[in-house]
Amino acid sequence: MNFKLISDYPWWFFVLCLLFGAVTAWALYYYRNRSDFSKRTVLLLAIIRFLSMSLLAFLLLSPMVRTIKKTIIKPSIILALDNSASMIMNADSAFYKGEFIRQIEAVKKDLEKDYEVKAFGFGEGVTTGDKITYGDQLTDISALFRDISTRYYNRNLGALIIVSDGIYNTGSDPLYEMRNSRFPVYSILAGDTISRKDIRIQKISHNKTAFKGNRFPVEITIQSIEAAGESTVVKIQSEDNSVLFSQSVQISSSNQVTTIPALLEAKEIGLIKLRVSVDVLNGEVNEANNQRDIFIEVRESKLKVAIVSDLPHPDVAALQRVIGNSNNFETQIFMGNEFNSQKPESFNLIILNQLPSDRNPYVQQIQNIIKSKTPLLLILGSESNIQLVNSMNLGVTLANFKGSMNEALPVLNQSFSLFIVTESQKQFFETVPPLISPFASYSIANSARVLTYQQVGSTKTDMPLILFNESAENRIGLIAGEGIWKWRVYDFIRNKTHENFDELMSKMFQYLTAQTDKSRFRIDWKNFYAENENIEFNAMLFNETYQPVTEPEITLEITDEHKRKFDFAFMAGEESYSLKVGTFEPGVYTFVAKAELPGESMTKTGSFIVTDIELENTNLTANHRLLKALSSQSGGKYYYPDRFEELPEDIRKSEDVKSISYTRKNYMDLIDYYPLMILLFLLVGTEWFLRKYLGSY
Repeated sequence: MNFKLISDYPWWFFVLCLLFGAVTAWALYYYRNRSDFSKRTVLLLAIIRFLSMSLLAFLLLSPMVRTIKKTIIKPSIILALDNSASMIMNADSAFYKGEFIRQIEAVKKDLEKDYEVKAFGFGEGVTTGDKITYGDQLTDISALFRDISTRYYNRNLGALIIVSDGIYNTGSDPLYEMRNSRFPVYSILAGDTISRKDIRIQKISHNKTAFKGNRFPVEITIQSIEAAGESTVVKIQSEDNSVLFSQSVQISSSNQVTTIPALLEAKEIGLIKLRVSVDVLNGEVNEANNQRDIFIEVRESKLKVAIVSDLPHPDVAALQRVIGNSNNFETQIFMGNEFNSQKPESFNLIILNQLPSDRNPYVQQIQNIIKSKTPLLLILGSESNIQLVNSMNLGVTLANFKGSMNEALPVLNQSFSLFIVTESQKQFFETVPPLISPFASYSIANSARVLTYQQVGSTKTDMPLILFNESAENRIGLIAGEGIWKWRVYDFIRNKTHENFDELMSKMFQYLTAQTDKSRFRIDWKNFYAENENIEFNAMLFNETYQPVTEPEITLEITDEHKRKFDFAFMAGEESYSLKVGTFEPGVYTFVAKAELPGESMTKTGSFIVTDIELENTNLTANHRLLKALSSQSGGKYYYPDRFEELPEDIRKSEDVKSISYTRKNYMDLIDYYPLMILLFLLVGTEWFLRKYLGSY
């Protein structure tokens, strides 16, 4: 650390400070002969006076001190460990559970001598720490690069060490995610690259929902390896082991992919479980990938949705794609007065895009829709006639509207309970672009439930952006802004999927089209969950006057296919209850929810399905080609397990893994430096004390 004294005055001013101190000491102790002190005492007091007055004069010049501090930052080394199940699904599983982990720990300790080493695990997600369980059922290597790029942005990241078999079954291509990385990747090649005889179910394509009386498709893709000349049988069986479909497959090459279409009939309403299997070959090593369970919900029929818009609009196209991708709804689009010839009651939901408008009041048609008691979703925009909208009894009134619009961001209402909003959808709301919303004074009915409020600029308001209102006759939804098509585009740009937007809109449609539930005890849940997904329930409880209450306790009992029971209790909120029960094994589950009110007991029943992922055992051949490409394209190296003790020395020799240093300049007024002020007070106080103690004035 270097010091430098800085002042606005020339150097000879400091000489004047010393001269000032000397003059004051001489005038007080030598100009007049002091006979009441000894010569030694006079000399001591003069020195103290000289130092205190010189220091005081010096501080009055407002000097500053500049310090230069040099800091050296060691490079960080990331040790990323593959925690997926495929790592131990090979002949060397004992080695990877024992000796391999000890070798990794030895390399880590060696690197910690010179670098800051941080351990991460990756599989279904990215976790901190070096605990390896090989329990993840998915592998997403691309998520590792995204996470590290975020955590170590603008930091001295020296290298990334990936310990993996290179098999990934979710996420994007790791080579694509690595393209903007500025650090070398060192790969430790685990797993087995030898192709052994195997036949596996590679993929099953099917709809989650079918409709009673219809035939629904199931497409099975199987891959056979090193099994040329043999044959097998693909079967689909029901829960009672009845064979619903069977087809033999002849294998003609050493690496053959065969797609088998099947059509099954949906006979009964409810959740059904089907087992897809392929017969085991002689000498096949991995039999775990020869069967897989699928689950399908059989319903009565598809729900019809009419989208009516006075003009073409991208919001209409976005909603049409959502409905087109859904197995529960079918849609028809009507422009302006084309809907006049339709009967509103023949549809399960009607969506009005910016109708009524100034150019098309649509009064008679809207009256017919309201009379039909058909659920309605209204989207407001720049073309909307707000005065007519206020007359529709939507549960919200817009007063003092003068034609101006706002850019409004959504702010989630944390107490919303009409349907479940997942964590990813909550994050989606936090980042989407704004909607163009009418600027007015919003009044909300007591019966309305707000999903999101408006944030205008940085101000969070109590104006609703999306709300729902339930009356005695029907359910109505309102989106107080145009531009939701941007949300769908943004979802794809950010997440490479439309899932958040499509699922959110589907939940809105399902709520609006659901038969009005007049019971005082209501439960909301999803029909399908993945085995790694947290299962959530929402509940609402009403008293006899239909006011929400949260004092009574609500319990939930879940029963699996083996009649095992799991008991839980809901957590009460302001107006509703919530419950997260964690993850469950794949299968069909039923539940019973009970609420105890004074003098009465209420019960709700339902069922849900947990679907099996089982992607880790589908392909067990290590993808060393990917790991080698990651290392070569980034300037790193790759190692097999019997040689990766060379890795620490190679990193030390690398020119890319170096410490960086930077200097920081700090400026400080000496008058603010409290040790100097303490010294000044000590000098003055010591002089005063000695003079008084020795009997002088």
